Amino acid sequence: MIEINDLKKKYKKEAEERWGDTPAYKESEEKTSKYSKGDWDKIKKEAASIFISLAINMPKSPKSREVQELIDTWKNHISKYYYNCSNEIFYELGQVYISDERFKNYIDQYGEGLAEFMKEAIKEYCKK
Repeated sequence: MIEINDLKKKYKKEAEERWGDTPAYKESEEKTSKYSKGDWDKIKKEAASIFISLAINMPKSPKSREVQELIDTWKNHISKYYYNCSNEIFYELGQVYISDERFKNYIDQYGEGLAEFMKEAIKEYCKK
């Protein structure tokens, strides 16, 4: 919990400046403020599982059924634990995965190039 709270404090000002006036930000703040250490452990484990599954499927096309199902799982994960992730938000989030080195490095720890792969898969997902 100390690590999570430290990260929230570190990026809170930036997040408020970028998204503070959005319903998604407000919803995320409300939801995450109620999570226990056990909740965060579960959320982190679930996210890692999705990233690992996506990394395993990187040899496939981002358009493949398997990859698209995993991308849907990722979108639902975000909606369940953070905020209602519309396709518009999801598309923009995919762009952030490669434009912000912090996101890129975090995601790429599960597989080199995973952030770019996810961006492409999210782009295909949002076309539907």
